[in-house]
Amino acid sequence: MKKTYFALLVLISFSASAQKISGTVKGSLQDSTSATLLSDATVSVVSLPDSSLISFTLTRSNGYFEIKNLAAGNYLLVASFSGLQTKKKAFTISAEKATEDFSIIKMDRAYKGMQEVVITDQSPVKINGDTISFNANMFKTKPNATVEDLLKKLPGMQVEKDGTVKAQGETVQKVYVDGKEFFNNDPKLATKNLSADMVDAVEVFDDMSEQAKFNKIDDGSRTKALNLKLKKDKKKGVFGKVYAGYGTDKRYDAGLSTNFFKGATQTSVIAKANNTSNIGFTLGDMLGMFNGPGGGGIMGAMGGGSLGGSSGSGSFGGGSGAMGGMNMIRAGGSGGGSNLGGFNLGSTGGGVTASSQVGINYRDTWSKYFEVNGSYFFNHAQTENDRYSFRQNIAADSSINTADRTYSKTRNNNHRFNLNMVYTIDSFNSIIYQPNLNFQSSQSFSDDTLNSAVVKNGSSYTNAENRTLTNNSGDGYNFSNNLIWRKRFRKPGRTLSVNVSNTWSDNNRDAYSIITSRFYTPNGFKWMDRLSDFVTRTESNTNNYSAGFSYTEPIARDKVMEFNYTHNDNHSNSDRKTFNKNIASGTYDALVDSLTNRFENSNIYDRIGTNFRVVKKKYNYQLGFAVQQTSLESDNLSKGKNILQKNTNLFPTASFNYQFQRSRSLRINYRGRTAQPTISQLQDVTDYSSYPYISKGNPSLTQEFSHNVTLSYNFFDMIKFRNLFAFVTYSTTQNKIANAIQNLPGGVQLTSPVNVEGVYAVSGNFNIGFPIKQMKGGNFNATSRIGYNQDASIVDRIKNFTRNLSLGEDLRLSYNKDKLDLGISASISYNQVKYSLQERNNTSYFMHVYSADATYTLPKNFILSTDFDYTFNTGRTDGFNQNYAIWNGSIAKQVLKNKRGEIKASVFDILNQNTSVYRNVAQNYIEDVQNSVLKRYFMLTFTYNINRMGGRSMPPMMERATKGIRLN
Repeated sequence: MKKTYFALLVLISFSASAQKISGTVKGSLQDSTSATLLSDATVSVVSLPDSSLISFTLTRSNGYFEIKNLAAGNYLLVASFSGLQTKKKAFTISAEKATEDFSIIKMDRAYKGMQEVVITDQSPVKINGDTISFNANMFKTKPNATVEDLLKKLPGMQVEKDGTVKAQGETVQKVYVDGKEFFNNDPKLATKNLSADMVDAVEVFDDMSEQAKFNKIDDGSRTKALNLKLKKDKKKGVFGKVYAGYGTDKRYDAGLSTNFFKGATQTSVIAKANNTSNIGFTLGDMLGMFNGPGGGGIMGAMGGGSLGGSSGSGSFGGGSGAMGGMNMIRAGGSGGGSNLGGFNLGSTGGGVTASSQVGINYRDTWSKYFEVNGSYFFNHAQTENDRYSFRQNIAADSSINTADRTYSKTRNNNHRFNLNMVYTIDSFNSIIYQPNLNFQSSQSFSDDTLNSAVVKNGSSYTNAENRTLTNNSGDGYNFSNNLIWRKRFRKPGRTLSVNVSNTWSDNNRDAYSIITSRFYTPNGFKWMDRLSDFVTRTESNTNNYSAGFSYTEPIARDKVMEFNYTHNDNHSNSDRKTFNKNIASGTYDALVDSLTNRFENSNIYDRIGTNFRVVKKKYNYQLGFAVQQTSLESDNLSKGKNILQKNTNLFPTASFNYQFQRSRSLRINYRGRTAQPTISQLQDVTDYSSYPYISKGNPSLTQEFSHNVTLSYNFFDMIKFRNLFAFVTYSTTQNKIANAIQNLPGGVQLTSPVNVEGVYAVSGNFNIGFPIKQMKGGNFNATSRIGYNQDASIVDRIKNFTRNLSLGEDLRLSYNKDKLDLGISASISYNQVKYSLQERNNTSYFMHVYSADATYTLPKNFILSTDFDYTFNTGRTDGFNQNYAIWNGSIAKQVLKNKRGEIKASVFDILNQNTSVYRNVAQNYIEDVQNSVLKRYFMLTFTYNINRMGGRSMPPMMERATKGIRLN
């Protein structure tokens, strides 16, 4: 296969080079008044007569420029420099004259009122401080492409199978449109619903809180974000598309995505429904209020596992938190479900999902003082999944292998309201108000069968068989307010911002469980049968408010001091009652004291800090420190137990940014963080709800302290279009709160949180990209990934270190020429896992993915598209080393006036080999998982593109106007 790829590349390269004359234009620029040679002036070559940009460069320090690889034809040389008149010179490249030497070109002083042709900025990438801007026009996409398709072509950008976007190795958490929120910054709602041809530029930057944006003080709230800058001609009119498709196996996919723009008034409407696992929104929208602070999370509501290494056991937990210290390695095609603690939430990755959604996003400037931006979004998802997993659990002198088969069905409904209002009182004062409201309801059913075997001294025996039937239902809401007053003083750099916020939430859930268990001795004799039939009813609510301020004072022209203070008061109540089924009456009325608890919790803290920031021309740095006094109290009203813990938390910070030049920068950040145990981790209560996997809190836990260092380097050569993005992180945690797992007789496993040492992680992501000179329209990108982490746990009172090494390489070659859009990629991942306690469980494994995608425009407006992924795995458990190919294809015909309509026939998984396989690596286990996924189906789809400007269809000349020139 690799030889085939290489031969194809050679053929394309030879064809491209054989069809052109390699012409050159060169010369030097000089100021006509001072005779000074002009460095860093922009020199562009446009073709005649359509004025489309061919190439550009910047002059050297001696004013010299040279542009090569010009095909035969007529051109216009355009030279521009700030403060001077643009100079234009026509020339021709031919076989007889392949080089045009202009020698010295003198440029005159500019004067007001001059009208001339000015080349629009056609540089593919610009770097301005921390922001990298990609010119969307320079990255060709197929007809009717989405923003997601555009992002796949940008250097340093990756789009996962589920639509998750990564920039320079970091997950993009927010997407803005023209600097404004779009459906509360849900990334997928923007990337999957906006058209690529609407976008003028894609900006990549580190987003910060409103307060940090205002006073320029880094408060640690950085998240990777994108801003989609729309084309000017797309800001007035109606743009979007409507489509409907139906296929075999009763598959359907229909939707509407429309944008109404008129000046500052912009309204976007989204409506979709399908049963092809194409959800199109993020997991956060699914979790809704169950994922909010103080709500206990979906895991707590289920009475099952917990996140982040806390005390609860996972769904048949294996002794660790469901996600604590876990490294997930995924492979496979389209899926549908993500299983957290036994409750399938319907994200992509496993299972088949039918979903529907409707939403509206509105933004406007009601006056010069008042801006508003808000959205309403409803989503419904229903997932059916058949999940099989094999887990190897680590014990002190043995291993416990569990084979688990789970069938599940889930339904989830979520309503979300968001509003952002900005009132500018005057040039010195402004107010921001942000209310948010979520409603959610969910139901789930699962049938889980588990078999557990002990492997010891070379022999194996079955120690437990378990079957669990669960029915869960719940609903709740979450309402929050955030109010910010910002004030600038007349003295530059002096600012004051005051923030007040509050949150209310209320959640209710009923969980019915029937658990049948059998336990065996090493000799194979059954020594116990256990039947549990019970319901757990949980009611929880949260009331949180906080207030704080930030004040900055300039102490010199380039130095600023900041002082901040925050008070936070969080109160929550949780009432969980468990009732066994009364055999006589058939009702659940027998209260189980050991599984019944009522808590009243409070978490109050006061935090004060200061930051010192210095801003120079080439660099800036910031040093900061904060101290926090925390009072944590939990009152177990059912057991009459009270926990009171007071801590002093420290938060040191430092950052350094250096701008070598406008296209090269370096950033180093350090953050220290103290974190106290959660209330659930401190409660001295034993939870038997997931028997035989039980959990218990630890009142003796102490707070942990973590150090985090990140280093990023960005470089882009504007002359040769080469880019390099590097991102390295290191973290270590003292007194890390981890899990202590104890394997008891009869297959029972007890998990408790403890403090451990020796936990650290380091990772790096390096991306390099450059055009291929021999292939006009060819670009190559390579991403290298490396990670090493050491986690710790206690297994049967013996300390166990889990060391995980991961290496990866992603290669992609893109080729865009005339009617062909071609991409070839390869991804290889290697993982090595070692346990200090049980070396025989050490393992290493590979995953290879080779892909190709192509779109070709045929005569008479036919478009042929196909993509192919071949995956093979090594080193997995028997049955999970699956090799498979996923091949999709379609042929479309553009119809109607201006090609507004499209009829497309497509087939998904032509070879009928789609599967979903992944591996979880945690503190004390390795788990291989396979989920049910969609198989082959055919679909016929009709799409109509809406493109009306000012009430009329956009004239073709307007489409061409953006290609090359504009008039001042």
